[in-house]
Amino acid sequence: MKLQYTTGLILLMFFNFSIAQENTIGTIVYDEEATEGGYNLIFPHNQPDAFLLDMCGNVVHTWENNDTLRPGNVIYLLENSDVITTHRPDDFSGDAIWAGGGGATVERRTWDNELVWSFTRNDSAYRLHHDVEPLSNGNVLVIAWEKHDSLDCVEAGRDTTNLTGGGIWSEVVWEISPNDNMGADIIWEWAAWDHLVQDFDDSKSNYGVIADNIDKIDINFGMVLPAAPDWLHINAIDYDDYSKHIMLSVPTFGEMWLIDKGNTTPGELKWRWGNPAAYDHGDATDQKLFFQHHTHWLDLALDTSSPDYGKIGVFNNRVPLDSIEISTVNTLNPIFDEYENEYFMDSESGTYLPLDFDWTFMSPEPSDLYSNIVSSFQRLNNGNSLICSGKSGDTREYTQDGELVWHYKTPLLNTAGVGSPVSQGTVLMPTQNLTFRASRYPADYPGLAGIELVSGAPIELNPTPLPSCLVCDLELSLDSISFDSPWAMVHVSAEGSFDINTIEWMSLADSTILSFNQALVFETMDSGDYMITVTDVMGCVDSLVVSVIIDEVNNPNQLAFGVYPNPSNGALNVTLSNHSHNAVIDIYDMQGRLVFNRGGFTNSGNISLDLQDLENGTYVLVIRTNEGSGNSRIVIQN
Repeated sequence: MKLQYTTGLILLMFFNFSIAQENTIGTIVYDEEATEGGYNLIFPHNQPDAFLLDMCGNVVHTWENNDTLRPGNVIYLLENSDVITTHRPDDFSGDAIWAGGGGATVERRTWDNELVWSFTRNDSAYRLHHDVEPLSNGNVLVIAWEKHDSLDCVEAGRDTTNLTGGGIWSEVVWEISPNDNMGADIIWEWAAWDHLVQDFDDSKSNYGVIADNIDKIDINFGMVLPAAPDWLHINAIDYDDYSKHIMLSVPTFGEMWLIDKGNTTPGELKWRWGNPAAYDHGDATDQKLFFQHHTHWLDLALDTSSPDYGKIGVFNNRVPLDSIEISTVNTLNPIFDEYENEYFMDSESGTYLPLDFDWTFMSPEPSDLYSNIVSSFQRLNNGNSLICSGKSGDTREYTQDGELVWHYKTPLLNTAGVGSPVSQGTVLMPTQNLTFRASRYPADYPGLAGIELVSGAPIELNPTPLPSCLVCDLELSLDSISFDSPWAMVHVSAEGSFDINTIEWMSLADSTILSFNQALVFETMDSGDYMITVTDVMGCVDSLVVSVIIDEVNNPNQLAFGVYPNPSNGALNVTLSNHSHNAVIDIYDMQGRLVFNRGGFTNSGNISLDLQDLENGTYVLVIRTNEGSGNSRIVIQN
């Protein structure tokens, strides 16, 4: 690869093109020295595909899906390069269960997007939604809504004044295991309905006081969502191999829960945190979590030496501050006794420890981070924080000191339920480019090992790369020079480029711009040195100097030839006219001494010369053919 270069007037023109406007989408800020680096995985709403991006926002890989499908809502890159991905149909109008975050299908696919297995549940009784969690044994934990009708709810002690005619949706967690038919089977289940308590109806078997049953779930607690049956709305799941505990984010309770999966008390709620009022050990002043998302153990991009390894991270969506809501990101560290399989509690309040977060970040400008829905937070190995404010499709990396070092805005506009790429400069408003999460995978992540990662074009249209991202493969070469009296026609090719934006031809004799168009062919009747400069849509620039010699006096058939590149690093190409043969090439230094001689070129076309033995400097190339002779000044720059 080569860095973009050019000279003088052309440099000025390109510089003006690059800074005509600040980026509004795609990569907006990139401090290469201060970022953690790696690759960013996003699965934006309202379109079917997942994208792996480099730090400049260029697409490195895409997992495509059918146009009629939408995210459901996450994708994970595994250590063997496969992905666990999710989707749902775009049309949910006839579905028995639907609310924001609804899914339907979880699949394992290869890096090349080939299906390994698939599992779907979306019917009148259950619907997958929000999140899944890949396990080290190849199985996957999934969340599903479980529909209970009004009679079930009454029997469970639901307050009838807070009960719609359609009942409520509780939650189940399933472990699904791939089978031999490219599907998966449910091999383990946890159901919230099996762990209820209530003090509304003392005639029911689950009657009790929640303050005395903190390992239970009060069926009459929780905020009411627009989709009233959606009681718990669990929006995140994670699993810890060490403790064998499942973490669930329960935003309607303002809590995160840890469920025992594989120890002495399977299925028991072992720890809950964020809102002690949910188990009657506090009030509104004690609440820490507010419709939170992405509760998880901080381990994806961290090694075990990190001081944050094993802590919990969370995006706290609706934190009240004076008269407004803001969003924060936080970390905390539960105190766990591995021998007793218990979490420590505060003896005075009877609440689970810790009493507060151990780290909180809020943007100096709260609107930069605020998102009342979706969103994610990831601690990176260098201590930076990757924060996706999902409502605005806005992902930022901050240092521990709060310095913004990377900023990416999803460049997809939601129009009629379809996310379509927009042009650089477009200003997108909240909800127009919803992005559930953003994940950073380190460059040395095992799932990327051995894969050739080639950066393509960004998602957005008419991109304007940042200066730190201008590494280009654009390279010009001379195809041929043909003649149709009295014209010499120069044919150039461009390799390694995205779509060409501008092409400029200039005479080096007087720096006159001769042509500014889209053609890679130039016509002239005059001998001279000409420079073509090409700029592609990525802003990459390359220039090529071509010398055209037309001998009109001695040769009625017009001897003409071209040399390129000029200046040359020692590899020089000479292009002869279609009529030339028996060519002899002499090269003289500026003292008139012959320093190179070669003859016997019998065919027209390109002649390749190796001049690396010549010292740097200016020389005169003389060519003699059956048609006559000509000369051109060349420059060697090894």
